[in-house]
Amino acid sequence: MTNSIEDVATQAKAYFVIGSNTTEQHPVFGMQLRQAVKQRNIPLIVADPRRIDLVKSPHVHATHHLPLKPGTNVALITALAHVVVTEGLVDEAFVAERCDTKSFNDWRAFVAQPEHSPEATEAITGVPAFDVRGAARLYANADNAAIYYGLGVTEHSQGSTMVIGIANLAMATGNVGREGVGVNPLRGQNNVQG
Repeated sequence: MTNSIEDVATQAKAYFVIGSNTTEQHPVFGMQLRQAVKQRNIPLIVADPRRIDLVKSPHVHATHHLPLKPGTNVALITALAHVVVTEGLVDEAFVAERCDTKSFNDWRAFVAQPEHSPEATEAITGVPAFDVRGAARLYANADNAAIYYGLGVTEHSQGSTMVIGIANLAMATGNVGREGVGVNPLRGQNNVQG
C-alpha cells in the first residue's frame, strides 16, 4: 500500500473501491470505510459486478456503482482515464514534477483515443457511459482520493495491466505521495505482495 489504513478515517476525501468485497474480506477496514463514508459524508465509487454491501446498505450508499462485466477491468479503468485526459482533469503540475514526460504523453495519447471513451467501452463493460464519466470526475476533482483494490483486480489474466492502469490514473490526478490518497491493495496476509 502507498498509504496507511489510518488515512481512511482522517485524510481521504473520496474512495474508489474496485475488485474488493471489503466488508466481508476485510471486516475491520470495511467498518472503518463505512464509518468514514457515513460520518464524514465521503463520496464512494464502487466498481464490482455484484451489489456488495458498500453499494447500498443501511449504513452506506455508494455515490457511484459501476457494475462492470467480469474480466473488463482494464476497459473500465481506461475509460475512466479517458475522461480525466479529455476533460482536462489531469493534475499537470504533479505530472510535470513526478512523471516521465514521454511515457506520460504516450499514455495520454493512448487513453484519449475515441475507442477508449466511456461511450465506446459501454458495450464491453456494461457500465453506462454517464456513470463512468460521473465517477471519473468525482475521483479526479476530489482533494484527496484513495483507491482500494482486492483480488477481483489481481486474479485476472490482465491483473498486472490493471494495477498499472490504476497507478496511471492515480498519477494523472495527483493522488499519490501524500496522506489520504494512493494505490492501496487489500490483502489477506502480510507478505502476499512479495
